[in-house]
Amino acid sequence: MAFKRKKIQSAATVGSRLLQARRKKDLSIDQVEEATKVRAKYLHAIESGNWNEFPSRIYVYGFVKRYAEFLGLDSNKILEDFRTEFGSNRINFLAKKSTRLIDQIIITPRFLVVTFVVLVFAFLVGYIFFSAEKVARPPAVEIISPKDEITKKGEILIEGKTANTAIVEINGQLVPVDDKGYFKQKITLNEGVNIFDVKAKNRLGREEIKQIKILKTK
Repeated sequence: MAFKRKKIQSAATVGSRLLQARRKKDLSIDQVEEATKVRAKYLHAIESGNWNEFPSRIYVYGFVKRYAEFLGLDSNKILEDFRTEFGSNRINFLAKKSTRLIDQIIITPRFLVVTFVVLVFAFLVGYIFFSAEKVARPPAVEIISPKDEITKKGEILIEGKTANTAIVEINGQLVPVDDKGYFKQKITLNEGVNIFDVKAKNRLGREEIKQIKILKTK
């Protein structure tokens, strides 16, 4: 004698009951989304039991309650059934992993220490690079006087400013520089055009030259 297999239908899930209630009212997901302000992807997830879409159980409870109330169902009974379903099926809520780097960073003491070390290292590298670039640049020269290009005087005072570590020469003659970078030197003029090359040079030999032309008349 052959035994017939009897098909046992499982109880409807909370999600499927909400789906049936929505279809019975002839409502689309978009209409429910607009009325409940619950995003369509979460409504689909509730109906299909895809809990991976939710960040936590709190979100599911809130959305299921709002959805059930909108459909005219007993939200307390729906939530009670959902808790029972959750316990029996051992559903795990696993939030989708964010693809944004900032969301994947976990702040730990080790992370803070590593971040601090990296920042300090970056600062030191930047400082060394800036210092080296500054040293490699020729020192700037600013001529303060003389302002006149024509004079009847027999001598003039050349004054200027540069880096306090620079070596200053006027037509090859060394000129002292004070700790603020100021220098000055009296120069005797000859009849006619007098040309003076004011040169400032750093320790690497990089130099900048400013030229002064003075016309001495009778």
